[in-house]
Amino acid sequence: MISIILIFLVMNYFPEESLAAEANTIQESKDIVIVANPKTPEMNLRIVFTEELSIGEVEGDENYMFGQNIFFNTDEDGNFYVCDFDARRILKYDHDGKYLLTIGREGQGPGEFGTLSFVGFDKDKNIYINDALNNRISFFDKEGKYLRQIRMTERYPYVVINSKNFIIASKSTVSEEGNIQKLSSLYGLFDGEFNLVAELFKDEIEMPLPTGVDASSLGEYIAKVFSISAFRPLPITVLADNDSIYLGYPDKYEINVYSPEGKLVKKINRDSDPIPVRNKDKESFVKKAFQNIKYPKHKPAYQGLALMENGWLAVIVDSVEDEYTLIDIFDQEGKYIAHFKTPVPAEGIRAGQLFFKNGKAYSAVTEEDYRFVKRYSIEIQEFKDGKWISKK
Repeated sequence: MISIILIFLVMNYFPEESLAAEANTIQESKDIVIVANPKTPEMNLRIVFTEELSIGEVEGDENYMFGQNIFFNTDEDGNFYVCDFDARRILKYDHDGKYLLTIGREGQGPGEFGTLSFVGFDKDKNIYINDALNNRISFFDKEGKYLRQIRMTERYPYVVINSKNFIIASKSTVSEEGNIQKLSSLYGLFDGEFNLVAELFKDEIEMPLPTGVDASSLGEYIAKVFSISAFRPLPITVLADNDSIYLGYPDKYEINVYSPEGKLVKKINRDSDPIPVRNKDKESFVKKAFQNIKYPKHKPAYQGLALMENGWLAVIVDSVEDEYTLIDIFDQEGKYIAHFKTPVPAEGIRAGQLFFKNGKAYSAVTEEDYRFVKRYSIEIQEFKDGKWISKK
């Protein structure tokens, strides 16, 4: 199977043109609420992020040094669990960023990892890790003790478990027709034995198979693969605290909201202009490694989703390396209420994505090619009487 890896104190606000208020439209059709939003929000709001804590070192203690591919989460006490994909281990830190312990290592035995993704927490507050290579989900207590595993007969690259022990997962299949390889991914709600309960979304991509082994043919093949994957929309899923499922496929600006049982109950969309792919985006995508990639004219409609604890939905619209992250905010009903830029990075679709928890914001960032885990305090501000003030 072809595997494609897509590639401080922060107060500055980048001024936007004045945002004129336009009406949101909420309609109900066949038990589905459709929230249609205009290009501009109803009011001027922004979130100010101020860096509080950074975990990571360039050189020194290996317990503070990360590989390039990291995922992380925090528990209700503010402890950090950093999954280092390259080292096949999980590093735990306390609320102040002090190293506590290491969970797992590379291998196939109980408590070992062939691969790993982000740390999740089950209803008993134990942690779980999806090991797609070893076809299992491994469970540990918060002190790192191995508890149990769920075996999977098929490979599920993405797994999240809700409070009822149902599983939101993606299931991939590969087939070949002539010189074309087809990769199909089904995103669905499964029971504890991975029986499909509700289909949420299907994603399909076609890739060419290599036709030669010489350097020229191989170079052309790699360029074709990257051309197909460059800025291609990918499904994004987020599980809410009430087990609602937010799923977006950013070929257009629309987010579907499903009930805990997998029923589509709401669509949130926004009228928006496409975001062009700039030269800097191209350089960031491949670091100038290949010059023959054919890029699309526009990026996906957005890059990521994050749920805030007050019920707001943060949509990471765009993220430009070393420049800014563009964020839209929707309230609990799905109404568009804010549009702003922040210097806080939000890298990748899932890995290192900006998220909110414990009244803070978190992100995994790259600084001078090294990876760090960051925590930020957040302040919601509104523009009133010609100035930005804290929103009560």
